[in-house]
Amino acid sequence: MSVIRLTLGTEAGIEVHEEVVLMTTKGEAIALGIAQMSTVELSTCDHGVVAKVKRCIMERDLYPRRWGLGPTAVEKKKMKADGKLDKYGRPNEATPAQWNASYKDFNAPLNGTSVPAAIEAAPSSAAQEAPAAPSFDADVSMVSNGDDSSKKRKRHEGETAEEKAERKKKKKEKKEKKSKKAEESESD
Repeated sequence: MSVIRLTLGTEAGIEVHEEVVLMTTKGEAIALGIAQMSTVELSTCDHGVVAKVKRCIMERDLYPRRWGLGPTAVEKKKMKADGKLDKYGRPNEATPAQWNASYKDFNAPLNGTSVPAAIEAAPSSAAQEAPAAPSFDADVSMVSNGDDSSKKRKRHEGETAEEKAERKKKKKEKKEKKSKKAEESESD
């Protein structure tokens, strides 16, 4: 696991899609993330998205909140209030063409279509036709601010009735064992 400091003093050898630790200049771990730039790109850039946050580590309200005070964020908030963007900040019919041309949403789907359009087009085959993205953990899904629930992979998709019954039976047995163990520990 590599380290990206907020001052962009980086450890050598960071590759794109590698898990990294975001740290303050004081050496405090802020979050775990997935690198969006390599070491070479980090050393030459002066702005941009260097990592997508996977898990925040730092305690809440340790430092004052300064996120969303930049000119683009303020403009986006105004446009959401005026109805020129939807409640999630995505473009709608009233969005000016200049905004669509200049603003890059890094949380948007990779194929460039909006989520509702992809759902309407192919509700059952959307997961099968999507390009393969790098997988970091099969059972853990990344948290997002949008309503990308249709993109989440179903854990037990395609299992037979017997497999489902067996899984439910094991779950019930495990729950009973846990409750018995809790009762025993309370009685001691």
